[in-house]
Amino acid sequence: MRNETTLRPILMAGLGVTCLSFLDAAMKVISETYPLMQAVTMRYGAGAVFAVLVYVIVGGGRPSLAAVRRNATRAIIVLGTAACFFTAIARLPLVEAITLTFLAPLLMALLGRVILKESVAMRALIAILVGFAGVIVIARGQEAGQGHSFDLIGLLAALGCAFFYALSMVLMRQQTSRDSTLTIVLLTNCLAFLFVLPTGVWTWQPVPLTHWLITAAVGFFGTCGHLCLAWAYARSHAARLSVMEYVAFIWAMIFGYFIFAEIPTSWTLAGATLIMAACLFATFSQPGSKAA
Repeated sequence: MRNETTLRPILMAGLGVTCLSFLDAAMKVISETYPLMQAVTMRYGAGAVFAVLVYVIVGGGRPSLAAVRRNATRAIIVLGTAACFFTAIARLPLVEAITLTFLAPLLMALLGRVILKESVAMRALIAILVGFAGVIVIARGQEAGQGHSFDLIGLLAALGCAFFYALSMVLMRQQTSRDSTLTIVLLTNCLAFLFVLPTGVWTWQPVPLTHWLITAAVGFFGTCGHLCLAWAYARSHAARLSVMEYVAFIWAMIFGYFIFAEIPTSWTLAGATLIMAACLFATFSQPGSKAA
């Protein structure tokens, strides 16, 4: 696996997170309207279409059976990420759901150590405790808030999303040593769509044209975002790139306010501050980051 010292992987990761932030806002509309498995099916159906188009245009060769097997596991994990995240954004304010998923960078550092054998500083363990303190602050704010009641399912779904997302990103970096970026994005989207299709059809409801257009936007931004992230994670440590996840917080505040009329509470902002501070502390204390 390559470890570039330039800013290119970091900037590309930021662009990828930005694309996925547009996807998040669009999927909040879909997730609040349709059953969970239909929403997941629509997301990865659109993603598969755009991934195939890009793959054909670029002229990628036929993926090997071994590549399909390697990416099948990650596709299942990606489905878990999507199911948890779509549940969270349907039940929680967008910025709150996004904030809770910011535990993912901390988990990336730990999973990078376990799976990729990347170095993790002892200070990262302290950062994890601070990060979970941020989660507790947000949960306390939900309980005390007047705007909406405490939602345990939404909270657990957001935390589950953080874990599955971190695992999928670490596995992506591992797979880039064997498969091309295009192959990973193609197989992840197509396999995820095939896996979820039966349950999506079972729960299917009619979809108006406006929501099909939103779904098309989801496919476009999802494919672009995953291409950017796969390119970045093929060239730098997971811990070094994880800091760019915080770009999503800014977009979540913008979309939440202007599209969904959501105003983050002081509890959410305080919890977000703790989580982001902990993750930044852990990220910049990684020995692997200095060697990247």
